[in-house]
Amino acid sequence: MKKIIHLLSATALTLLVGCASQTMTGSTYNDAEVGQAQIVRMGRIESVRPIKISVRSTGLGSMAGAAAGGVVGSEIGRGNGSVLGTIAGVVAGGVGGTMLEKDLNTVEGQELTIRLEDNSLISVAQEISKETGPLNPGETVRVLSSPRGKTRVVR
Repeated sequence: MKKIIHLLSATALTLLVGCASQTMTGSTYNDAEVGQAQIVRMGRIESVRPIKISVRSTGLGSMAGAAAGGVVGSEIGRGNGSVLGTIAGVVAGGVGGTMLEKDLNTVEGQELTIRLEDNSLISVAQEISKETGPLNPGETVRVLSSPRGKTRVVR
């Protein structure tokens, strides 16, 4: 039974960690964006404000946590104690899984205020790239806008 508990716990953790990937940086494109022309404008970053970006919950955290918690809880006691342990494990695991998923799917971002070459101001929020790091005030940047309305800022 311990092997099953370890396997379920490892599976739950793998599912949750798999949810946490960089998808909102200036250099990350999804398959629908590839090959789409974008309007390019040049600008200079006027100000930067750190933000947290929270991705919508998939429900995988609560499901995986509840399953793992139910298995662990079922090992507690015998008879009615086992049933109560399972119920408590499902509830606690579900809550813990939800909190873990939220934590894993909250990323560091920046709200960038940019003065474009035509002297207009825009603001864009995006995730900080682990590869290139944060953008800074005074940097000259390219502002890429897709026909679908998505805008990204890159060096």
